[in-house]
Amino acid sequence: MSAYRTRRPARAPSASDIAERDAFAALTAASTTSVRASAEAWRNGLTAFLTLVTTGVIIKGRDTAAGLPAPWLVAVTVLIGGGLLTAVIGLWLTLAAQAGTRPGAVTLHDIHRRYNSVAAYQVAVANQAARRLRIAQGVVAAALALLIGGVVTTWWAPPPSGGKTAYVRVNHQGKSSCGTLRSADGGRIRLRMPGRHELLTVPFGTVTNFKIVTSCR
Repeated sequence: MSAYRTRRPARAPSASDIAERDAFAALTAASTTSVRASAEAWRNGLTAFLTLVTTGVIIKGRDTAAGLPAPWLVAVTVLIGGGLLTAVIGLWLTLAAQAGTRPGAVTLHDIHRRYNSVAAYQVAVANQAARRLRIAQGVVAAALALLIGGVVTTWWAPPPSGGKTAYVRVNHQGKSSCGTLRSADGGRIRLRMPGRHELLTVPFGTVTNFKIVTSCR
């Protein structure tokens, strides 16, 4: 069995080869920092977006969904709730890409045992962060689609049906009249009373009480 003998390269490295090696080393050293800076920008933007959307949902969501038919209300809840949950997951992935999720210290021995060199370790860390950032971007796109779907659903939802009619009960000249309010101008109140074709006209000066009721019975 012959002993292993090293072989000299055919030629010495040129100036361009050395420059390429140094440029690659600098690129490798900066790769993790570059990816994490990009993840930080995504994190800031996504945090602001989540704050804006959540504030809008809390302030206007209840009023927007009030009176929607049950199937449409369920659809809006699933879309907007799913969009917010998905956006939170995207934010977590972005944070993981920025800060990393591997706890504990890494020794030089561990790096050499697993990656053979520090440069290879830096490339692996940068690739992992970039992969998480790409996944986070896809998750954020899905969150946007869900949220936009929820908003569009509220636009196309049918108007509330079967709502109760509000009636007005007016006490005047010792009498009580009840009906739907048609107008209140010129010093007079005009009511459409159930079972009567003509409007009832009541002068303001004769009114002793005025209140909204759900029924004239």
